[in-house]
Amino acid sequence: MTKYFILICWMFFITGAVCQPSLPKREMRAVWVATISNIDWPSSKYLSTKDKINELKNLFDRLKDAGINAVFFQVRAECDAFYDSPYEPWSEWLTGRRGEEPYPYFDPLKLAVKEAHSRGMELHAWVNPLRVSNRTDDSSKSPNHISRVHPGWILRFRNYEMLDPGIPGVRKYVAKIVADVVRRYDVDGVNFDDYFYPYSPRIQREDFESYTLYGGKFSRISDWRRENINSLIKVVHDSIISVNPKVKFGISPFGIVKNSYAGTSGLNSYSDVYTDPLNWLKDKTIDYIVPQLYWTIGNKDADYENLLKWWASVVDGQHLYIGQTLTYSGKVLKRNLNDELNAQLNLNRDFRNVSGSVFFSASTLLKNLEVKRGNGIFEYRALVPDMSYKDSIPPLSPTGLKVYQISNSIILKWKKEKPAADGETAKFYVIYGFEENDVNFNDPRNIIDIISGSEEVYEIQIKGLSERDKYFAVTSLDALNNESSDISYVKLLSGSDTLNEKSNINLSLKPGCIKKKKSGYSPSRVINTLLAPP
Repeated sequence: MTKYFILICWMFFITGAVCQPSLPKREMRAVWVATISNIDWPSSKYLSTKDKINELKNLFDRLKDAGINAVFFQVRAECDAFYDSPYEPWSEWLTGRRGEEPYPYFDPLKLAVKEAHSRGMELHAWVNPLRVSNRTDDSSKSPNHISRVHPGWILRFRNYEMLDPGIPGVRKYVAKIVADVVRRYDVDGVNFDDYFYPYSPRIQREDFESYTLYGGKFSRISDWRRENINSLIKVVHDSIISVNPKVKFGISPFGIVKNSYAGTSGLNSYSDVYTDPLNWLKDKTIDYIVPQLYWTIGNKDADYENLLKWWASVVDGQHLYIGQTLTYSGKVLKRNLNDELNAQLNLNRDFRNVSGSVFFSASTLLKNLEVKRGNGIFEYRALVPDMSYKDSIPPLSPTGLKVYQISNSIILKWKKEKPAADGETAKFYVIYGFEENDVNFNDPRNIIDIISGSEEVYEIQIKGLSERDKYFAVTSLDALNNESSDISYVKLLSGSDTLNEKSNINLSLKPGCIKKKKSGYSPSRVINTLLAPP
């Protein structure tokens, strides 16, 4: 079990909270962690293994503090791997040389999954499906790199190489790579970015040979290219379902599909990079879509608000998250970055079909914004939206919840719940705290924290004793974020004093939990029996 302990000063005990039902309890607040070119992690491919591990843990700590609830971690950027792959070489951005195993050994994806889950955050494996290299220098390619194993699968451009999705073997290969990740790692989702056919240089006749071989009924090569991408998405979707149907699959396409749809001008994905996201939505081959709306509100060529309205109108049951950038140039940003982003987030929340945001990228988010929870873009925690069409069976709640006050700490302790009807137990726990006569599970400000489902103890540091009674509850979240409803409460009486250290109730904890003296503690004026809600 991961050592996990959050110590917070819960100001709710001092000031209380105003109930604002309009604030979403469920909202995707994700961030892309880019590994290519060491954009976000590691800061240098030449760091020691120890420094890389510590840097990742620190990054995830900061993301948690910022209110982020999901990490999209880049594991495959150029047909390479930030995990121990049986098919593709280690990434040069991890070790300095493609194909070289990290020494001392560690598996970044395994570490990222563990560290994200221990902090109550989801981890999605971010995969670039087709990019082979941003350069054409063969000297950096290891013997097992796909460009050497299957050179006939590669489309070559000036300073760019990619897999040819028109070749059926390529599509099967990408699906095999994704299925391997889903099978061996406890990822919550798989995310494809927008790199399918290239933006620049645009494809001309580089794939004409495969079109001649596989074009079949398509009289226009442009239609064939779009169908290649559709076929790739379907075979990847099916491979994920066959391994673990509860793993989510999503794509982050360029934000403009056709200029006629939302009154935009310039580049569009349908004609320029040959992708048709409306097909993926219609065929339900994705669970979520993250259009990259990297423009400001009121932009004359591509207005964020108009694009948002259009995307909200075309989703059909799938989750819509908005890809948000944090790197506007001064020429297009008419107000400061925090004001622009807050305006965009408020617009997002005006649309029922918009379920949250994904930010590019982690380091930019943390460098440029006031992001500490309570004083930034997210003032309260939120649960990741559930996907009832994939799984609607809620887990059971933990049992035996007790509350203790020890000096300036409140300790919650519980027992692991039994499996639900579908066999699932908690992947995460949600810690709630309420003022007397204000038990409202729909107010996200009552969420103290979201933690790993492997924990059975939580500590809250407070300043002084409360003048009002407090209620606490702990609920379970399963793999698709269904929340338990069989909830019990415990009550902490106002003015409760320090627990008697001479008593006999043992609060010693198993390894990895909060370390306390092995001598027990017993409640003094604290009710720790299960209560009905007030």
